[in-house]
Amino acid sequence: MGNTLGLGMYIQESRSSYTQSLPRKGFGEGTYEETLKVYTEKGSDEIQITVAEQKYSQEQIEDSLAEAYTFLSQWFQKNISGSDGIRKNLIFPSELSDNPAQFFWSTDAPDLLSWDGELGEEIPEEGSLVTLRCVLSIGENELVWSETATVFPPSLSHSDLLGKNIQQKAEEISDQTGNDLLLPSEVQGTKLTYQRMKSRDSWMICILSLLLGLGIFPLAKEKEKQAQAKRFRQMQRDYPDIIQKLILFLKAGLSIQKSVEKLAADYLNRKNLALTGTRYAYEELVKTCHEMEKGIYEKDAYERFGKRCGLAEYKILSVLLVQNLRKGNQSILELLEREAVSAGEERLRRAKIQGEEAATKLLLPMILQLLVVLIILMVPAFINFF
Repeated sequence: MGNTLGLGMYIQESRSSYTQSLPRKGFGEGTYEETLKVYTEKGSDEIQITVAEQKYSQEQIEDSLAEAYTFLSQWFQKNISGSDGIRKNLIFPSELSDNPAQFFWSTDAPDLLSWDGELGEEIPEEGSLVTLRCVLSIGENELVWSETATVFPPSLSHSDLLGKNIQQKAEEISDQTGNDLLLPSEVQGTKLTYQRMKSRDSWMICILSLLLGLGIFPLAKEKEKQAQAKRFRQMQRDYPDIIQKLILFLKAGLSIQKSVEKLAADYLNRKNLALTGTRYAYEELVKTCHEMEKGIYEKDAYERFGKRCGLAEYKILSVLLVQNLRKGNQSILELLEREAVSAGEERLRRAKIQGEEAATKLLLPMILQLLVVLIILMVPAFINFF
């Protein structure tokens, strides 16, 4: 019986593996190689076929470039054209969502405004015209966008402006070869006095040391990492049970959706009766059921379930559930039974690793206990000897 089933599965897989085409990856995802077995009148050979990524049509490229061009024009109107020139550093757009165009920025006066939007230090007070230029590129296709704007020196705060004026005045009244830099007593009609600031480094060190000593800065990331690891371990332990229950419900005649809903409902009942605590994997199943109740497609709900769980096992399960929508319960049963065997083996492997880790952690306490016993036995002996 087992040999017959295995032979049937082999024949089915062999039939399904025949193909007359190979899928391409999306634009920008790169090429890949596929190993094929090719049959000829003289026999069969294994060959490597390189499958290039999907290319955009010329019409799609032109539409994408035009969309990016329009986006830049709108960005310019909103951020620059409607204002009184450029008086602060700019953040040039570097991409457009769902658009493959690449952005390459430059200006005709990089000493006044650099390609990354930084204002220069030698901008005249009256301002200066600068042409902004962006080359939009998709492969070998390019479209150039450009606009002209006036750049002005960065707006200074009151303290920055005062410091700049004092610095200029001090340089004017001081001798470059002198021992001291003279500070002006008056700038633009305002009388000035100065006081040297004492160093605050020692106080800061004391305060920081005190705060660190009191634990004001908890290791938040480490705690978050530990909580995530605990969640993953619990979900891995629950995975074989979830698979087995799904198989049981499917064999009882329930559909995949009804099986998932029953898993979630049983968990909520046990939780409400305080028979179980929070189980993260089942919580995600409950969320999936709520999403389907709100109108999200069953296929999308299963895919989101796999992404939320974040573990390879659950991503595989979500793929199997999505495949079931196309192939039916008989196919999903076979796949789930294989996955159940694999999950059981993985559970045994993890249990073995955890046992070894526990034994390693117990080694130090056992050594300390041995030392205590040796001290108890040897100290009286030494006292009697001396």
